[in-house]
Amino acid sequence: MDITDLQARLAQLDHLLPSQREWLDRLLFQLAFNDNQQINILGASGSGKSTLALAIAELLSGQYNIALLDTSVNKASATQQLMQQWFGQPGDASIPITEQVAVTEDQLPLAVIIDDAERFPPELIQQLSSLPSLVLCFSAQSLDAAGLTLTLNRITADDAEQLLRHDGLNSIEIAERLARADGDMHQLLQPVEPDHRDETTAVAAEKHALLKKPALLASSIAVLLVLLLIVFWPSQKQPAPPVRIPVERAPAPALPVEVPDSEANIEDTAINSTVNPSTEQAEAEVSAETATEHGGDSEASALPEPVVNTVQSETTDTAIASEEAVSSPAVTDTAESDSTTFGYDESKLLLLQKSQVAVQLAVLSSDAALARFKRAYPTVEALSYQRSWQGKMQLVLVLAPFDNASDAKAAMSELPAALRASGPFTKTVKAIQSEINARQLSLQSGQQD
Repeated sequence: MDITDLQARLAQLDHLLPSQREWLDRLLFQLAFNDNQQINILGASGSGKSTLALAIAELLSGQYNIALLDTSVNKASATQQLMQQWFGQPGDASIPITEQVAVTEDQLPLAVIIDDAERFPPELIQQLSSLPSLVLCFSAQSLDAAGLTLTLNRITADDAEQLLRHDGLNSIEIAERLARADGDMHQLLQPVEPDHRDETTAVAAEKHALLKKPALLASSIAVLLVLLLIVFWPSQKQPAPPVRIPVERAPAPALPVEVPDSEANIEDTAINSTVNPSTEQAEAEVSAETATEHGGDSEASALPEPVVNTVQSETTDTAIASEEAVSSPAVTDTAESDSTTFGYDESKLLLLQKSQVAVQLAVLSSDAALARFKRAYPTVEALSYQRSWQGKMQLVLVLAPFDNASDAKAAMSELPAALRASGPFTKTVKAIQSEINARQLSLQSGQQD
């Protein structure tokens, strides 16, 4: 069979996916070199069987008298539908289709395409196979009828990119959707799951949480102050003089043995704990801090009231913690100061050797997308930088540095499956630095203007 015209017509079908076009090339090869009366096409649900059935009907319509049995045809009236589509005359369900075709005359060879062939009786398919006709049966399960069996291709990354080109997804998100669909085009076209919030909702939720923190802190401090007032407020039932008993230490100088100041503090603390056990731990902590501030004066540490000392201790601890939290990043991380000029990891990338190699993982559109990437792949230590591409700002994620392209390709083979499917590639550090410098020059010229 000459398939030159069929190949030319196939090139004009621009609505097909890359994997579907490749499968139709294999089908034409079978028609050219094998004399098969029946071809069974096996494909799972959502693999594109109905789309290919219509494409084959359009492709073979110039060389065959085509009849199409799909889900809209009732299996009881399949014979009448075949006669109507082939010869334009009603058929008789009581007469076998082979006898009705034998009395007709037609110049073109017959071909029938059956979608969801498992819906129709096996006897009908056997009768069609005995006719001088090409029979193409699409089904989700294997058929008992004899013939050549071809399996449909699974949808590829190129198919997914073409199907989702209007959804505004990056290569990593397309790869994740493809892995989740598992060969089902219907699942691939489903919208994003509800737990994936858009960037605007995520930013609004973060702002709302930040606004709630000061109010929560203020309410906590208020409750703490009320509790302290309830515990330490002077009461008429509790006599005041016993609280000051530890201060009286007049007999101490008359003792023949000198008692160190530290032992005196221990005795004072023991007496205080006996009189008011509920404040033992607070007084011990306050006396230690006060002794440190006044150069080890143990007697002065026992004089302040418990309530005042407790508040002073909390204030001092808070101030020290705040100073440590503010001062530590400026001392330990010198690269962070460079981020005020470049941002992201651009300062690190500019320090690399131009001859080294990097692996580009993805191109993102926002900081929220970058945050989702880091949550999805916490073990991938990617570096980020900004570049201007066709008037738009982009975030580029790379793995670097590598001494040569072989080391970079070895690192690509160890990436997670979704990242490998997104199509990472190698590029030189020199090219990356050129993109960063170009953006910096653009920003500087914009500021001068």
